[in-house]
Amino acid sequence: MRNFLRFHKDKNEFYLTVEGVFSTPYIVLTQTAIFTAIAIYFGLNEVSLGLAASFPMAFQIFQIFAPSIIERIPSKKILLGFFNSGRFLWLILIPYLFAEHKPPEIFITVFAISQIFAALAGNVWISIVYDTISPERRGKYLGLRNFFVSFMTLLTFYSFSLINDSVKKPYSFLLIILATEITTIISLMAIAPIEEKRSKRAGTFNDLKIVLSDKNFIKLSKAYFFWNFVVLMAAPFFPYHQLNNLKLPMTYISYTSITASLLSMLFYTLWGKLADEFGHKSVLITGLAIVSMTPAIWILMNERDWILALTLDAILSGVGWAAVNLSIITLPMETASTSSPMYFAVFSALGGLGGMLGSMIGGPIARMFNHFDFYIGEFHIFGLQIFFIIESILRYLTIPLFAKITTKKYVTPSTLFMNAISILSGRQAIRIHEGTRSEVVIGRKRVNRWW
Repeated sequence: MRNFLRFHKDKNEFYLTVEGVFSTPYIVLTQTAIFTAIAIYFGLNEVSLGLAASFPMAFQIFQIFAPSIIERIPSKKILLGFFNSGRFLWLILIPYLFAEHKPPEIFITVFAISQIFAALAGNVWISIVYDTISPERRGKYLGLRNFFVSFMTLLTFYSFSLINDSVKKPYSFLLIILATEITTIISLMAIAPIEEKRSKRAGTFNDLKIVLSDKNFIKLSKAYFFWNFVVLMAAPFFPYHQLNNLKLPMTYISYTSITASLLSMLFYTLWGKLADEFGHKSVLITGLAIVSMTPAIWILMNERDWILALTLDAILSGVGWAAVNLSIITLPMETASTSSPMYFAVFSALGGLGGMLGSMIGGPIARMFNHFDFYIGEFHIFGLQIFFIIESILRYLTIPLFAKITTKKYVTPSTLFMNAISILSGRQAIRIHEGTRSEVVIGRKRVNRWW
């Protein structure tokens, strides 16, 4: 505990990290192959699975209402605790695990309501970070927090996978849900010691006019809309293909998550340094380029070559999504003109809307592709694998939308890659000299931002 505490500047940072670490099992339950396994158990097909899997992203649209709620509630940590308590709704599903008839409607309804609570909690959490973590510390703190959350993710997913493979259903799902609720209680307890520093204003609907008139920020939000639209079209069907078509054990799938999480822990630090040096947009573009490769690799995800596919996917996902997950939080902060939470609410809402529409369209498309398969020689190709190749192409087509965003710092992915190699090899980063409009003098000084 002391070693864990010493990495943090004060107790607010410490308890916010503890809250995040013990909230991780709920994320694993609702956004990994564990969720897909439970959804299949409740009888969800490709269309309904695609719809349900979109909820964590789609319901971010409710963040539009969060700033007004924050404005009216005296204590943000009480509000955060209330919204996080929506995770206990999963207890409603326990009796249905043992019932002969398992209505998919009950599963979808419980999950939907819990995700509305989660979306509102997200904006409250961001507001607490604004108030309690100093501006010059936020970037470093988020990287530190993500490191511990990634470590908890790999432990949780592996543990849940062992339970899923070694314990008879539905007792395996019972244990997973109960373990998630226990860790939720601990995360709620971690909120209590946080010392709130109430900001003068939380951001009201008056700020919405300011946000909508900020052309550069809206350009970023639209790019996020299209990115999530494309990603959520296919996202639920990667684990579905592994579990339903290839019948892979959950433990094997967890090895991929563990590898990706370990790489993420390493690269969160690297990407954080590069983001401060060369700009968050540079890191985001590079990360998007990497994760856009991964769906195409799934052409190898058949009975013969799935081990190679899992290995490549784990490496690229661990490196690429670490860059995306870090910069997709910090880039809106850099791009926003003020510190109003309404900026992030609009950003998340448009992203959520894109994800919802993508899932609604992706479900029927996935079902159509999953109805056929064929062989080229001895190489077996499932219909979903063709869908994944299309997904990879669409991801690449959205990257230019992010490239159009105006930021204080930006270098090309190739320049950033060379500097990443320099840092990994222990040498100093290459200093970029002004020569083109996209590659400017960077130096070692941290960029000044409002956040």
